[in-house]
Amino acid sequence: MILNDLEDLKQNNYVVIIGSGPAGISVALQLEKKGISSVIIEAGDIDFKEKSQSLYDGTIIGESYPDLKISRLRQFGGTSGHWGGNCVEMDNYDFERWPIKKIDLEPYKKTAYDILNIKGNFYKKSFNEDLDVFNLNWSNVRFKDKYYQKIKDSKKITLILNCPLLMLSGKDGVVEYATVKKKNKRKIKAKYFILAAGGIENSRLLLWIRKQNENLLDNKLPIGKFWMDHPYHSVANGILFNEKFHNYLKKSEIEKFFDTNCENSFFLSPNKNFLKKFDLLNTSINIGIKQLDKNYKKDFLYKLKCMAPNIIKKKLLFNESSKNYEFNISLLKEQKPSENNSISLSNVKDELGIPKPILHWTRSENVRKSSKIIIENFANFLVSNDIGRIAVDEFLYNNQTYEHKNGYHHLGGTRMGLNKNDSVVDKNCKIHDTKNLFVAGSSVFTTAGHAYPTLTITQISTRLGDYISNI
Repeated sequence: MILNDLEDLKQNNYVVIIGSGPAGISVALQLEKKGISSVIIEAGDIDFKEKSQSLYDGTIIGESYPDLKISRLRQFGGTSGHWGGNCVEMDNYDFERWPIKKIDLEPYKKTAYDILNIKGNFYKKSFNEDLDVFNLNWSNVRFKDKYYQKIKDSKKITLILNCPLLMLSGKDGVVEYATVKKKNKRKIKAKYFILAAGGIENSRLLLWIRKQNENLLDNKLPIGKFWMDHPYHSVANGILFNEKFHNYLKKSEIEKFFDTNCENSFFLSPNKNFLKKFDLLNTSINIGIKQLDKNYKKDFLYKLKCMAPNIIKKKLLFNESSKNYEFNISLLKEQKPSENNSISLSNVKDELGIPKPILHWTRSENVRKSSKIIIENFANFLVSNDIGRIAVDEFLYNNQTYEHKNGYHHLGGTRMGLNKNDSVVDKNCKIHDTKNLFVAGSSVFTTAGHAYPTLTITQISTRLGDYISNI
């Protein structure tokens, strides 16, 4: 049901969820399935509004990063409005530092697939000694479009739009009520409260709540610390020799995973042994391919000549079948958690009286190091098997600043862990030393892996809904 007036809200709510993004909606859907009522409090409107969006303003200290008003959305469905629909599973070894394992999310896969409208036909196969080939599923879901009418018709889920959270109040680890504002301020009581406001806003709100309620949240909690994104950049282009490439795939019994007639890309990632051997960041190697054009980019010839002059021969490029492929390589990699990458509060407040966020963010040189080792490994593989050649971008071999894009994947800040010295929530997403306050969404990620996070967010949030229903 949709409420337009807070006066119509009954005060016997079981769960209050702050935020209507994939995390908040996934929790509410699971609670509904278990027969439990919830209220979703959304600060934005059904659609994007410039005035509301301005409340997401913030400051960035460190390296260049997209404007915080742009990289997140204050509307029903949250920042999923930016989402490209890519879904992929995290690896087992991504969870080595988490208090849960990948197997703990297995019971929630089917529900997550249904929420995201994907088949879940994921695979990961060995490509060579160091690399695996894996696939993505693409989701056509826009949370706003799929779930607004469903929630409107629900008898268990109540949605209130244009209703920002101002404060959570309580003591001794127990939240007693939430103060929200829709025209007027209103206190809302509930048995449980779930903060699902996003990968920056969760930290920002908790820092503000702790500052105003010293007896509610422990001052030792590293709120806002260990913030992460997925550094993304283009690193190389090159040529694959069609016949030799497919002969290798056939010999390795993995040809069925490469439909080069229909797909315009494939994905590789370092396996666990390769990652451990060189202390690499887990990385998605995104290889975009198309049929070789005889007017192929001149910069490829130039870069290839500079990198490997002994193999520049005309027949290498154009003497083979015209069905050879040209390709480009982009890398999407994890970022190691660091206390220096964090969310803090500004001295400047927004019009609601809440301090604006400051994002402290830098990449480590491990990003460049990992890129260099991974690309050199792949280049050597192509040469040794004579199935292609790579021209590598020069930034991997100098200290110059390089182009860097972000996936708007705001991860960490309220990370999951075993104790309050290095984490904010426990394995069930409950804030340490609290009784009824939980966090949902990408902010609970302990490490990032290379996977697009929406599928994992949905699984963790569904698991949280299941947990609350069994308390």
